[in-house]
Amino acid sequence: MKTQTLLLTGTTGFVGYKFLLYALSNNFNVIDILRSKNKNNKKINKLRKIYSHNYKNIFFDSNKSLSKKLNSIKVDCFINFATLYNNNHTHEQISNFINSNILFPTLIYDAIHKKTKKIINFGSMMQHSKNKNLVSKNFYAATKNSFEMISNFYSTINNKTKFYNIKFYESFGNDDSRKKILPTITRNYKKNIITKIISKKLSLNIIHTDDIINSILILITNNIKSGNYCLRNNKNINIKDLINSLNNNLDRKIKVKYENKPVKSIDNAHIKILPKWRPIKDIKKIIIETFNHETNKN
Repeated sequence: MKTQTLLLTGTTGFVGYKFLLYALSNNFNVIDILRSKNKNNKKINKLRKIYSHNYKNIFFDSNKSLSKKLNSIKVDCFINFATLYNNNHTHEQISNFINSNILFPTLIYDAIHKKTKKIINFGSMMQHSKNKNLVSKNFYAATKNSFEMISNFYSTINNKTKFYNIKFYESFGNDDSRKKILPTITRNYKKNIITKIISKKLSLNIIHTDDIINSILILITNNIKSGNYCLRNNKNINIKDLINSLNNNLDRKIKVKYENKPVKSIDNAHIKILPKWRPIKDIKKIIIETFNHETNKN
């Protein structure tokens, strides 16, 4: 099998960077689209030195300059990790949401959809509030749904390229600096401060970044039908039960304050799980191992 060339966006984000590391260390050729402000990104510059033979960057400072640089690009697969997320938005943020989540990936799709075999777009199960398709939980999800409709348009005018929209609820892994609940618990434990959690009834449907990487490999190496698929665990994890399990192995316990606010149940929209994909079997065990690894680091 020949070495595949991948075009990536969103590699400065948590999930995108995890996949970038995997792809480079496993000898994929990677072309990475980055805004010009990332020319001094230490992690990116380090990777460029280590993987000079299979890692190239496309830096851009305007949509016009990006379109020009994409004219000569031909790749096996484009993977869109790029996203601007905030659970709530302000009036001033609207143009940034639209630019990052709709306009930016659309310009790339338009430039390369006839010059690649497969396109993978990552979204969120927030796009399926109230167990319905394309009912957005917040403005972020609305922009992702808008782009999904654009992606579906390209799939109707190009039947030679496979188009995939892949969604999941929550993710976790090592070295996570996001403001998600699991890394927040970890950071607060290291600082010996209280973590406020909206309710002891809160449940999570969560997958490891290795699960996400595995989904990409399945899509790259198999002839799977174009469509919308989700990655989800068979069981949800109750946050109180998880913290109790974590505390079983700790001399100093995790400090938690449950606020007893209303909690919405996890929406189970009727989206097919990606064919051939299965999550890590014992997700709670991996969460505990990750917590122990992170809290034992200097």
